[in-house]
Amino acid sequence: MHVYTSYPLGTAEAHSRWYSYPPPYWYNNGWYYATPWLWIDGDKRGSYSYSQWSTKIATRMAVPSSFTTTMWGDWIPAEGTGTVYTQFRNDSNDPLTGNVILVVVEDSIYQPAPNGDLWHNNVARDYIPDWIGDEVTIPAGDSVTVSYDFTLGTTWNSEKIQFFAFIQDTALQPDTIIEVWQGAKLDITELGVAEYGNASVAGISITPTPNPCVNGTRFSFTLPNGERYQINFFDITGRKIRTLNGVASGNEEAVEWNLRNVNDARVSAGVYLYRFESNSVYTTGKVVVR
Repeated sequence: MHVYTSYPLGTAEAHSRWYSYPPPYWYNNGWYYATPWLWIDGDKRGSYSYSQWSTKIATRMAVPSSFTTTMWGDWIPAEGTGTVYTQFRNDSNDPLTGNVILVVVEDSIYQPAPNGDLWHNNVARDYIPDWIGDEVTIPAGDSVTVSYDFTLGTTWNSEKIQFFAFIQDTALQPDTIIEVWQGAKLDITELGVAEYGNASVAGISITPTPNPCVNGTRFSFTLPNGERYQINFFDITGRKIRTLNGVASGNEEAVEWNLRNVNDARVSAGVYLYRFESNSVYTTGKVVVR
């Protein structure tokens, strides 16, 4: 990450996050922050040498984790805004509390640097919600799904955007490690596109009630007479499980999802995503089934 805010690619959040760790580099009888430096979990001192980075990263990636991470989302290209969802599943025998962070990065940036580097990859553009993250507790054998809205900078290349999400311990260990338990990345090309022809994306939310629900949930809305609508439901992996559609009458509509999938089997308890689409409305959200 580029940490100096005086540099064109630097961000204040990256600088704050960098200085939240103890200085790693021993020089001339003192500890210093050094660049470039590999802040790799599981390695007390990281590495000042590019040549060692690939080996250290590969070694760390081979360490088993009790977490499974799944990411998905959608966005509106014309507005440069969207939402990324991340599910962290805890397959250990103990509950774990950690901080969740989403990092928006831009790849393949051409920017001549003082050290002679011309191209820069995985440059941190934004930390969401911030460089500290949101604290979550995940029971043993259970999962937590978080969602974060993002807005791309007007100077960023949207074709080169990726999202990195990870969950990290809240405590600094004696050996200066703050354990990162698991992470995942999502390319912007993998997001669903929330824009359809000349349809306008309405700034309203069609909210299912009740939510959480046990026996079913209902969507209430009013659309122009004759306008077609569709409600798609997805599980946490992004797999479509059910579609409800119809034609509006011009009066208030009430469409109920009976918590059954396309095979008429009741879905299991958990978090499900929905996407409501019509010519005049586009909105997304989640339904919690108990």
